[in-house]
Amino acid sequence: MAGGRRLRYVIAIRPGDGAIGRLQRVLPMVVWVSLVAALAGCGSFGHVTEVPSPSVSVTTGPPPGASQAPGPPLATATAPVSGQVDRTDPTAVAADCFARWQSFDARMDPGPTAGLERARDCLTDDFAASLGAGATAGAAAGADGQAWQDQRAAGTRSTVSVLATTPLGGIDTSATGRVVLQLNVRRETVTGTQAPVVAVSTPALTMLRQLDGTWRVAGADLANAAGDAPGR
Repeated sequence: MAGGRRLRYVIAIRPGDGAIGRLQRVLPMVVWVSLVAALAGCGSFGHVTEVPSPSVSVTTGPPPGASQAPGPPLATATAPVSGQVDRTDPTAVAADCFARWQSFDARMDPGPTAGLERARDCLTDDFAASLGAGATAGAAAGADGQAWQDQRAAGTRSTVSVLATTPLGGIDTSATGRVVLQLNVRRETVTGTQAPVVAVSTPALTMLRQLDGTWRVAGADLANAAGDAPGR
């Protein structure tokens, strides 16, 4: 296009011309095919294939069927803070009484019945007598007395913590004035400078309500206890 002039070509088509008529019929089809090809080319031009990002594995817990690590939870549980005991609450009385009765320190206690004497006010008279409360020092002679002397020489002391108290079998019969409580107990025993030895047990105490509304221990099943105070 020299000199900025545009050349315009005009094709005159005369109707009725056989060849021209065929061109009229073919031309639209050619244009349509070209248009489809052009659109297809435009669709692929500049197209960037997206590469899927690798999936990230998220760990939300142990695999199915995995079990927790074994271990005695009572051996590491925190014992409740001791304080004023509500004597009208059988669970509070049971926990406090058992800890006082079963804990001992052979370095300072006068004898194997020292723990029993400390807990005497929370035991019924009949139960305390059956355990030997009030016995003279001579009664502690023999095997029990020798065992105590051995404990004293070794500097043995044992601390009992009651971690939980629940009605035996899940049945609370305290309204009747008598209830059997199962205790979750941890005992920590130290001999001399050795490392502490921890044991757990689940003894059961029978509690009776007194006329004044307070509760006392009337019996104990220590068959599953980790160990009693010396002489008991």
